[in-house]
Amino acid sequence: MNPLATKQTKSNGGFLSVSYKATGTLPVDWDREQDNVIVTNTKFYITGFNKAAGILFGLSESYFGTARLSDVICFTPQNTSPHKILFTLFKTGSWKGEIIFTNVTAQQSVFYCTVTLINNNSSIVITSTLLTAQHSKDGLPFAQNSETFFSLFMENSQTGCWVYDENDHIVFANAAYTDSTGFYGNPVGKHISQVLPEKVATKLIERNKAVLQNNKPVISEHSLTTPEGNIIHFVSNAFIFKTADNNRYIGGQTIDITDAKDTSEKLKQSDLLFNSFMKNSPALAWIYDEDGNFIYGNPLLSEKTGLTEESIGKNISELAYSDEVAKMLFAKLRKVVKTGNPSIEEESVPDMNGMIRHYLSYWFLLPHTNGKKLVGGHAIEITDTKNAQYQVEKLYERFNYVLNATSEAVWDLDLLNNEIYRSDAFYKISGYTKEQVANNINWWFDKIHPEDKVRVKKGFDTDLMAGKRNWEDEYRFQYADGSYRNIADKGFAVYENGKPIRLIGAIQDITERKKLEAQLLNEQVKKQKLINQATIEAQEKERGMISAELHDNVNQLLMSARLHIGAAKKNDNQEELLDKASEYLLHAVEEIRSLSKKLNSSIVKSVGLEQSIFDICRNMKQFNDITVTTDIDKNVIDKLTQEQQLVIFRIIQEQSNNIIKYSRAAAATFALTEKDNQCSLVISDNGIGFDKIKQKANGIGFINIFNRIDAYNGKVEIITYPGNGCTLNISMPYVV
Repeated sequence: MNPLATKQTKSNGGFLSVSYKATGTLPVDWDREQDNVIVTNTKFYITGFNKAAGILFGLSESYFGTARLSDVICFTPQNTSPHKILFTLFKTGSWKGEIIFTNVTAQQSVFYCTVTLINNNSSIVITSTLLTAQHSKDGLPFAQNSETFFSLFMENSQTGCWVYDENDHIVFANAAYTDSTGFYGNPVGKHISQVLPEKVATKLIERNKAVLQNNKPVISEHSLTTPEGNIIHFVSNAFIFKTADNNRYIGGQTIDITDAKDTSEKLKQSDLLFNSFMKNSPALAWIYDEDGNFIYGNPLLSEKTGLTEESIGKNISELAYSDEVAKMLFAKLRKVVKTGNPSIEEESVPDMNGMIRHYLSYWFLLPHTNGKKLVGGHAIEITDTKNAQYQVEKLYERFNYVLNATSEAVWDLDLLNNEIYRSDAFYKISGYTKEQVANNINWWFDKIHPEDKVRVKKGFDTDLMAGKRNWEDEYRFQYADGSYRNIADKGFAVYENGKPIRLIGAIQDITERKKLEAQLLNEQVKKQKLINQATIEAQEKERGMISAELHDNVNQLLMSARLHIGAAKKNDNQEELLDKASEYLLHAVEEIRSLSKKLNSSIVKSVGLEQSIFDICRNMKQFNDITVTTDIDKNVIDKLTQEQQLVIFRIIQEQSNNIIKYSRAAAATFALTEKDNQCSLVISDNGIGFDKIKQKANGIGFINIFNRIDAYNGKVEIITYPGNGCTLNISMPYVV
């Protein structure tokens, strides 16, 4: 009897646990692949297994929930690490690769292993297919105990198991195979083409032929449509084995991968979306495990920090470019792991170049199926925002400093909402509290003096209607104590679509300035009155002097000449008397000429300032016996205008008269020089002087001197003491 032609049975639909103790090797001459299935929870504690896995690995029901997979089975991944396997599993939902199993006698077998997350990521299914196996020492092909074991395994395996003869007839098919293909009834003895669609059957026949010719196992993937119209995807592995009578058979397994393929496609799409999103995300994104090992980072994180795929699996302490950054990252990580709560905070960290960067980061626990917790996070760089915020704060700080430093009160009027902002300076100068002031323009107008209100409001409205940018006015404003103060108000208007929407300005209390202006105006009026009075007095003095000169000198000389002429008519001594009369007439002419020189303003222009000064000095010596010393700088005279030269001449003329009349001086000095780039005039005498405190220098002569110099922005200083003479110091800038 062919041991492979066994009775077909249905699978119980679950993973079967057995109490067989595994030998650690496969049955004799099993130079082929077969499935072993183990189920664990997310912490890799065993929760189920099929018969093949139980027999091979020596598993029992006592392991359920109590034994970790790594504690009972010794396996080693090839060309990868357990950490990378876990990373791929929890990122994509599955991992495939080769695993080396070592039994208790140190013998090794290589399995192709598929690890898949199922049940909403709450369980892990590990399916392994043998790639290499140890052979029995006697080399016997398929002993009876092997056949019994093989039949038992094949019938109860949840994987579709089958055997073909060399002519592609089915000699064995378990229930899992018929269930997965969707065909009912017993296919044993039938040709492949009789039970499977033509395309699938053709591919399987070609595969079987290749297996027989090459004497090597073949793994292939196929798709078929069931009678109900459902498309099924499955992977089939085929291998050669022979029975005791040396007949060759093609055995294999069919694994339904429809759900896995659909899931894989969904995962592929999900992975594509995830990678695309992360690639284009403006945020840095990362995943660490609870120990600080780097699991994932998006491209922007790599760009900013230099982390790459080679960084995966390394610890923060290895990757951070400074101890400070490492401590900060560990602190964030441990906080989230400890509390389980997300953390969102602003962080300031130096980058690879030492520049401080600012981030808004969000750290959170990730749903996971591994024993270790995973912490994800992302961060948006806000360096530019923070710098801009810092600049705004500095500007605001500077604005407050300016407001506090200035005497002006700044205001900002929102014309659309009729709301006004006033700086603290307003409350300081006006005496109002913030509670007493309404936040609108009407309150302001109500406090303007009734005599000014209409004018101010009209000007305000007119300027805004005319589209003027600048508005300003002066008015009286009522303070908190009820008094009215003078206010200078000005503002700058902002327009939108031709309509005023905002007015920003400042007010200044100018009450004291107004008082000073009024006081200055009053003093100017008084000064002008003094000038007018001095002018009148000067004119009267000139008239009196002319009158006195004409009466006392010229008139007497003319009278004497007349008397001598009259006497000559009656006297024989006519010639002598007429000569005397002629002499008197000549003196009268000289007196008139001298008087004319004093009164003529064009004398300086005609003869020059220097000569005019010398004439005054000569007359003082000739008529008053006063010795005069002069120091005249011609360069100074050249720098003076004709008007300034006349002023200098009149001052010397005025002061020389004062010296002659009041000083009793025997000597005087006139010095016209340059000092500190200005014209300097010094007139001094050795006369009796006077007391400035008791006898103020407010005579008409001194008033004329002060007025003349003040007209040219000059200065006058009088130095005198009783018995010490008098010195007049005058400085006057040149006219440019």
